[in-house]
Amino acid sequence: MPKLEQFEIKKYWQIFSGLKPVDQKVSHDQVLPILYNSKQDSSVLNKIWFLADIDDDDNLDFEEFVICMRLIFDMVNKNIDTVPDELPDWLVPGSKAKLVKERKQTKAQENESLPPQKEPPKVDWYISPEDMSSYSKILDSCSKANDGTVTFSSLSLSIKNKFFNIGSSDMDKMWKLVNPRSLNSIDKDPALYFIHILRQRNDVGSLIPSEVPKNLEVVFNKQPIQYDLKSDQAEVKRTTVPVEKSKPTPTPVTTSNISSSDLKIDTNNITIDKARLIREQLQGLLKYKQEKYINGTDFATIGSNYTLQSFTDDLDNIEQQVNELTGYLDHKKEELNTLNNEIKNTSS
Repeated sequence: MPKLEQFEIKKYWQIFSGLKPVDQKVSHDQVLPILYNSKQDSSVLNKIWFLADIDDDDNLDFEEFVICMRLIFDMVNKNIDTVPDELPDWLVPGSKAKLVKERKQTKAQENESLPPQKEPPKVDWYISPEDMSSYSKILDSCSKANDGTVTFSSLSLSIKNKFFNIGSSDMDKMWKLVNPRSLNSIDKDPALYFIHILRQRNDVGSLIPSEVPKNLEVVFNKQPIQYDLKSDQAEVKRTTVPVEKSKPTPTPVTTSNISSSDLKIDTNNITIDKARLIREQLQGLLKYKQEKYINGTDFATIGSNYTLQSFTDDLDNIEQQVNELTGYLDHKKEELNTLNNEIKNTSS
């Protein structure tokens, strides 16, 4: 690591003066834009600040500011791979040498008195109503896409402004966990869990989990609705009934030998019966979902208010499909009556 040069000190003084120090010191908030512009992890920046703030007053005088800037520039220019645990002697100003020595002694005494370090606590996936309200405010501050989803860059920016002990690697790992489909953006539910786990990582040092609970896999694997007709969701195929080869090929039928009963049976089989069958299936599914909704068995294990709303939306969608099929059935009945009347008129 090259030592300080005179031109460096002059450059750092220009930056220091531009921050408009008060009583020859600058606060953490004043230096914060410079820290963020370095694009270093929050954990790295926190360590640099701790080393530079020798007197622990959460402010930097010019000598401490020089230490801070030099370590940042060394990390940015890759002169060093990691921030040292202690300041090298050549970077310690003479006026601060005694304080640095006292800090080392205090730290050594604290390490001796500390109990054996325990394993980091595991994350708690349950989101309380109070936490839900707090996370929703963070999510509301993020810029969103037209469909209401949020991108990684927007979400991570809001996280950095709230949780200072979170590094980029933590956010990358958590994003992959809640976004297994590697989508460009995610909806509200996985975004809330993204904030929830990182908050525990920031506050109590919980490790980022490597997998999600089974009851949350469907939440994170949920595929958003595609409005592009070229997407896979738009591929709807008709099902056909195979014709038995043992049956002889029917002879052509003309309108002169079609009876009213023949046409009525054939039309029922093709349209009305199929529509009625689908409607009955959907009504049965709707009844089943309503019973699940009343008993609360589908969302009791998830602990998320948003899951309840999503469940209610599913019921509304099924009921809407039933209503649409009912209208379709009525329309086909009218067509059938019209055809029967035309056949009667032709026969007479």
